[in-house]
Amino acid sequence: MLGQVNDLKVNYESKGDGDVIVFVHGLGGSLHIWNSQTTVCSRYYRTLSYDLRGSGRTGLSQCEYSIELWVSDLKELLLRENIEAAHLAGHSLGTLVVQHFAVSYPHMVKSLTLVGGFTEPSEAARKGIYDRSDVVRTNGMDAVADAIIEGGFSSYSKHTNSALIGLAKDLLLRNHPEAYAASCRALAQAQAIDHSKVEAPVLLIVGDEDKVSPLSMSKLMSRRFPRAQLEIIPNCGHWATIEMPDAVNKSLLNFLSTL
Repeated sequence: MLGQVNDLKVNYESKGDGDVIVFVHGLGGSLHIWNSQTTVCSRYYRTLSYDLRGSGRTGLSQCEYSIELWVSDLKELLLRENIEAAHLAGHSLGTLVVQHFAVSYPHMVKSLTLVGGFTEPSEAARKGIYDRSDVVRTNGMDAVADAIIEGGFSSYSKHTNSALIGLAKDLLLRNHPEAYAASCRALAQAQAIDHSKVEAPVLLIVGDEDKVSPLSMSKLMSRRFPRAQLEIIPNCGHWATIEMPDAVNKSLLNFLSTL
């Protein structure tokens, strides 16, 4: 469904009843990377997934994208749906959005689940992301899709699930080049939060072959958050929600059942 949020119409899906889990996708993704999680979790919770500004079926905007703008969009979507507080789950770039949301609006956050979580890009990574933005603006998504697939998925997935790899590439190629480039620039400018300010319990899920936000980064965050636990998924890369959906679902539901 489409709903007015700030200055644009946001595409989102709501399923089930009960406590709310909100799912925030990452760079190049859409709400559909959470399909397995929303299908399973909506048996016990109300799930809300949506396309970020400039992604999926949500409208584009001419303003400069930023983590703060995505945080504002998330807040307005929750207010639109009369949600006072929710469990937040993010993937990749989406983990930065939900972390910053938790610092800005702690009373609206029951827990955080970070799949392939980020602190902030290193200086070398910032340059690489800016460079990718320039390449996409000039040459389109075809110029970067294969490299994203190569670095984002585990060797196991690439050799045993070629159908998934093809669908992931199609998802990437459907991105609007200018919006994807703007999202890259926002990610390149992202700053880490003060993790000690997050009072909500945190679950960190990471693939053992994640090259984008590696295991070492999740281990670092698990020490910085006051209340965190770490789950490592074997034979899994960065796109854990679609590479190993059953493992992600099990970890998430087990975590929520203990709160």
